Amino acid sequence: MGRWSHVFSHDSDFSLQSYYDRTHLLDPIGAFVLNGLSLAPAGLLHDDLTTYDIDFQHRIAFAGIHQVVWGVGYRYTHDVVENAPALGFLPTTLNQSLFSAFAQDEIVALSRLSVILGSKVEHNDYTGLEVEPNARLDFSLADSQSLWSAVSRAARTPSRVDRDLVEPAPPQFAVLKGSSAFGSEYVTAYEIGYKGLLAPAVTTSVTTFYNSYRDVRSTSFTPQTILPLFFANNLEGHTYGVEVSASSRPLDFWSVHAGYDYLRESLHVRAGQFDLNDALNETADPRHQFSLRSALDLPANLQLDATLRWTDTLSINSGPVIGEVPAYFELDSRVGWKVGRRLELSLIAQNLLHDHHAEYGFPGPTRVEIERGIYGKVEWHP
Repeated sequence: MGRWSHVFSHDSDFSLQSYYDRTHLLDPIGAFVLNGLSLAPAGLLHDDLTTYDIDFQHRIAFAGIHQVVWGVGYRYTHDVVENAPALGFLPTTLNQSLFSAFAQDEIVALSRLSVILGSKVEHNDYTGLEVEPNARLDFSLADSQSLWSAVSRAARTPSRVDRDLVEPAPPQFAVLKGSSAFGSEYVTAYEIGYKGLLAPAVTTSVTTFYNSYRDVRSTSFTPQTILPLFFANNLEGHTYGVEVSASSRPLDFWSVHAGYDYLRESLHVRAGQFDLNDALNETADPRHQFSLRSALDLPANLQLDATLRWTDTLSINSGPVIGEVPAYFELDSRVGWKVGRRLELSLIAQNLLHDHHAEYGFPGPTRVEIERGIYGKVEWHP
């Protein structure tokens, strides 16, 4: 990755960033068995994905009340898949282009009121043009407290799974396929929040949200033959909840951050439409989550960070029996050492409380579990 930035003046600057990424995936796929009948043996799926990306952003302030940020971007991907017998993608080689642009204007209308208006526009090879606008109000109650509200619209464009999946892979008979008619999923998000300084060393933030979803992914059957099943956009619904966070600096060298999330979900099949799982497959998210992070700046340019996190039980409805991922606590830690102005060395340990634990997936012998891990990191700042 490379990044170039330049400051023209206090009111204007730009950045240009580009990156290249190549990822190789080797995924063991189990045998495909339907009602005791083996349709495809186990095997390996190979996926080589190459990505080229360039992004430009420019900020300019004018007239004393406008702060404009705009930008354009382009991403090109080259994906080559070697299918496993039980799962594949067609075509096996796919090139895609993603064009994007955005513009946002922050308007300081009054001394205590600011308005942000903007939109992102994307063009992808699956659904064409997608427009994602947003609006935000920010009102200062005092120098260290403010209320804000926002409305935004976002789209999840189709992935290769939605469009190109075939399970099992040819020449076997397909039971589940992606659909060329699968479109984007949309959400309109409404948010109201408060942020402020409650005490000289304590800041807090409270956000409530309501999200309205439409055209969410469903699973349908072929009218004449039932199989293959295919993906459609037959679900809709909403979620709502609250996010609370607080940060404190008890000492000059010690900071603490705590966060809590509460989420409720309600999705259903659109009137007159069908979903094989009756909209029960799309809500495998925890109702409660909590995290506590501590950061210490130690002598000799050392840093010690630790994060304790708790995730509530996940209920997964992918069948007649409800499966669960048990609630869990986990602990991550990092030791960093700044060697001069440019070099930083880090040692990171993850999932210290368990050898392995599940975070997603229906219970069974093929469910992936997250293992304890440790790695080192070297950063050089030119």
